Amino acid sequence: MEVNMFYNIAKYALRLMYLVMFRVEVRGKENIPKDGPVIICANHSSNFDPISAAIYVKRPVNFMAKKELFGNNFMKKLMYSLHAFPVDREAADMKSFKTTLEILKKGEVLGIFAQGKRVKEGETADPKAGVALFALKGNAVVIPAGISGNYKLFSKVKINYGKPVNLDEYRGKRARTETLEKITEEIMSEVEKLRKEP
Repeated sequence: MEVNMFYNIAKYALRLMYLVMFRVEVRGKENIPKDGPVIICANHSSNFDPISAAIYVKRPVNFMAKKELFGNNFMKKLMYSLHAFPVDREAADMKSFKTTLEILKKGEVLGIFAQGKRVKEGETADPKAGVALFALKGNAVVIPAGISGNYKLFSKVKINYGKPVNLDEYRGKRARTETLEKITEEIMSEVEKLRKEP
């Protein structure tokens, strides 16, 4: 997906909104590679999280979004302009799978929530192995990101980007289920550490 003017305008407008509404602390932006395929994998407890994960990254971040958000022509155009693409969360969606790999093969940035949905504070949900599969198939660098905050007015919001997860021992090997699960656990362990950092 090529970067467009609307995306950049929206990004800086949202940064301004965050500056007014929250006390934002961003750490680790220097860990995000300046080029090449990258996956930013974050926790997801609020509808604000995709915004938080993306607006402080210099490069455009592409996100999967539930297909219901693309219900009419206006929303479809808006979502695509924001570098979002539809996914059917209730079925094996090969089209979104191919789109994801195309994004990475073009050397772009993908934002992903490994649990596949919002998981509120105190709740749990098993992470899906898609992030690991995309990382291996797309030969992407995985940057874990921990986001914390309740997004109440003037409250503190922390966005913490970690160092790349080392996947060298898995690259070039067959992506077995147990391997993907192990990689996903490693990534989510880093995400959780970053989320809990004071």
